Amino acid sequence: MLNRPTLAALLATTLAAPAVALAQGGPIEVAVPDREGPVSFWNEVIDILDNRCIGCHNVALAENGLNMEEIAFMIEGGDSGPAIVPGKADESLLFKMAAHRVEPFMPPVGDDLEPMTPDELGLLKLWIDQGAKDDPAEMTEEPADSPAIELGELPPGVNPVLAVDLTADGGEVAIGRANVVQVYDTRSGLEVVRLGGHQDLIQSVRFSADGSRLAAGSYRVATVWDAPTRTLEKTLDGLGAKVNALASTIDGSTIVSGGEDGSIRVWDGADAAQRRQMDQPEKAPVRSLALSSDGSVAASGSPDGVVRLWKVEDGSSIGEWKGHEGAVRALAFVGPGTTRLATAGDDGRARLWTLHEGPAAPAEDAQPIELDGHDGAVLAIASAPDGSTVITGGDDGSVRVWEAEDGSATRTIEAHSGPVRALAISPDGQSVLSGSDDGTARLWSMADGSAGPELVGHEGGVRAVAFSPSGDRVATSGATGLKVWEAGTGTGVAAFGHVAADDPAKVAAVDALAFAGDGRVVSGAEDQAIKLWGVSGKWSLHRTLGPHAFRVLAIDFSPDGSLIATGGGEPAGSGEVKLWDAESGELRLDLPELHSDTVFGLRFRPDGSALASAAADKFVKVVAVPSWELVETFEGHTHHVLSVDWNADGTRLVSGGADTVLKFWDYEKGEQLRTSQEAGNQVTSVRWIPGKEEVLGASGDTTVRLWNAENGRAQRSYAGATDYVHGVATSADGSIVAAGDDTGTLFLWKVGDGVLIRKIEPPADDRPGPGVAAGG
Repeated sequence: MLNRPTLAALLATTLAAPAVALAQGGPIEVAVPDREGPVSFWNEVIDILDNRCIGCHNVALAENGLNMEEIAFMIEGGDSGPAIVPGKADESLLFKMAAHRVEPFMPPVGDDLEPMTPDELGLLKLWIDQGAKDDPAEMTEEPADSPAIELGELPPGVNPVLAVDLTADGGEVAIGRANVVQVYDTRSGLEVVRLGGHQDLIQSVRFSADGSRLAAGSYRVATVWDAPTRTLEKTLDGLGAKVNALASTIDGSTIVSGGEDGSIRVWDGADAAQRRQMDQPEKAPVRSLALSSDGSVAASGSPDGVVRLWKVEDGSSIGEWKGHEGAVRALAFVGPGTTRLATAGDDGRARLWTLHEGPAAPAEDAQPIELDGHDGAVLAIASAPDGSTVITGGDDGSVRVWEAEDGSATRTIEAHSGPVRALAISPDGQSVLSGSDDGTARLWSMADGSAGPELVGHEGGVRAVAFSPSGDRVATSGATGLKVWEAGTGTGVAAFGHVAADDPAKVAAVDALAFAGDGRVVSGAEDQAIKLWGVSGKWSLHRTLGPHAFRVLAIDFSPDGSLIATGGGEPAGSGEVKLWDAESGELRLDLPELHSDTVFGLRFRPDGSALASAAADKFVKVVAVPSWELVETFEGHTHHVLSVDWNADGTRLVSGGADTVLKFWDYEKGEQLRTSQEAGNQVTSVRWIPGKEEVLGASGDTTVRLWNAENGRAQRSYAGATDYVHGVATSADGSIVAAGDDTGTLFLWKVGDGVLIRKIEPPADDRPGPGVAAGG
């Protein structure tokens, strides 16, 4: 059996823990049935254990070394001995803990799981006293109309990361955390999306080679998701100062940026070339920026309260005036044209100005319309596209709606628990997007102020927000990066970060944000750079693959993405390998006789000509593609083989096993090359770094190691994990390594020197809920 150490986040349900006499309270009554016939393990007892115990004690998650899915495993027991003693229920830890005769109780008191009932305890006791026997064949035959197994809720606190994979470019990492797949942007550390469709723990995840799809496996099912396309189109760096503000025309043809050095730069949206630069007097920092809808005029706001107008075509200054006492925090042209401008400042004022024709600054004696109501500084302002409405956001956390014609207040939304730093209005004028220091962005109905989706994830607050020209997407930014969301549902689409080329752990705050046309986002950050990002598509369920006999412990795409291989099988039964059409989801082939026990690892050869598998029968096997004939069998492991991978040219294989070693194989000669140094525990996952003589291996001793493929020695370890590590992955260039442990923590390291890039803890809400369900 597979021995796995304690999961810090798991239940205290541990039949392997030392038993002590019951200190207080009485045992549960036991109602032994009056019957002469044998108790059926598979028809009666297993359901009781499924509901109370097996969620934490199974082949994939053997808490304290105990697997309760098979009778033999329970007799073998865990770290403190047998769970059952055949013929002697009163001496069996399983029965005594379940009946509350010894501590710790099982399930633990205070958890959501109910203790066993007197009838259930009576049935369990009778079965053990009868010898804890397996069923004869006639008792295990299920009727044709036998109902499918229904899984219960996972126990509270069970959030282990059992599977991990990286996209080829290393930009996104997917993990199975509890029964949800979570995707993160590796550069910013921002969560992109949560994908549902599973009731049991996620056991396997895999991106297709081009990153266009993501597959995940759990109990009897695998889900395949279509993934959005996200690209970094251009980086404009060396600007000499951090970028404080950005604006773009609707079609993205013109982009304007404002910097801390007082520069206002005009960029061509097509080729990202700088067309001209304007500079504020005395290089006064640009605190805010607005661009007219036709892109002809830009307005800038300064710390000294001065508002300036600029002609975009030639960069000439066409007017300035003192708009506020203190910094001008936000600007917005009101409606189409260049006749009205809204301003907001640290002085607690928001104002509507009528501009001279030209346009030019308001007349010296012009009186703006005052928008009074905020308690404290007004930090954000936006206008409806038709110019009928203006909204403001302030230090007081409120969003206020005003009639642009006369400045009358129409609605106050108590939007956030912190200052509102950013605002945007949808192109149809029906929705408001607000971003706050409280770390959230929220969508609101303009008509009645009702709340829409809440967008969370920006630690340190939301600094900028934007709507796409079509209104179907929104973007938010904060201290670690930016994120694009579906406006209607609040589901994440993609996330990005401004990361230093020489230090991927260093990520810059993104203070400025704009859509430059649909499917294109421009961001400005404290790293003195502007980046243009392309985003298309969304996360959506493509296919569900099943049924499978048991848990889907292994999954892989063929290199061309046309096939998906899944592996698993019932413990101590036959192994299961299935091949599916990735597009249609149809089963193409079943290989039930390839292995005699559970399959833990699958990997296509880099050229797609073969599929390697690793299993509990201690073999690594290779079948040819597309004939599916067995072409090679590698024997040498002395325990379960848990993972397998190829080198870049497909001439060698590496496998990792429960015997705590890696083995290297010559595929062309069919020979074992060498055995590695022993790890401190099972080697749960292996990945060959493309193009190098180096292999990554994860182990149950809380360590990820880098192994030399030529001599089998461990040459580096990656520190940080504090519990059992189940999976490891690397990018195509071998620069990043990702792994997760039983505490639910995800780690990203630099492969070359082992420096920790990022550590991502499990969600504070204990159990991640899906953002996209299997039916959504």
